[in-house]
Amino acid sequence: MGMIEIRDHDDVVVVSFATVKILDQLAIDQIREEFKGLTLQAASGRRLLLDFARVQFMSSAMIGQIVQLHKQCKQDKVKLKLCNISPDIKEVFKITGLTKLLDIHDDAADALAAFGPPRRGWYR
Repeated sequence: MGMIEIRDHDDVVVVSFATVKILDQLAIDQIREEFKGLTLQAASGRRLLLDFARVQFMSSAMIGQIVQLHKQCKQDKVKLKLCNISPDIKEVFKITGLTKLLDIHDDAADALAAFGPPRRGWYR
């Protein structure tokens, strides 16, 4: 079983985490591998949402993986948003200044709305 679940919501690739705790290096290595190619999956819509609804704890190494994904998204011109971050994790993001770097929303509906309407082909 993977550490992340990927689904499409209109033109947004939504990534949910399958675990409550992301603490050990093995799990983080697996997530890093699963993150590879996410920006390519989002390339057609250029929109990616990380939903942390299940996650209550994460290590600093996992936060590093999120920063790396953010950098890859910037490089690939993919819009990245995060949502459903627990208050404790959000506090760490505030302390480290990541709330200024990352686009964080309270819930998935808010984050999806912040992307704007689904993009349509030129023929619509």
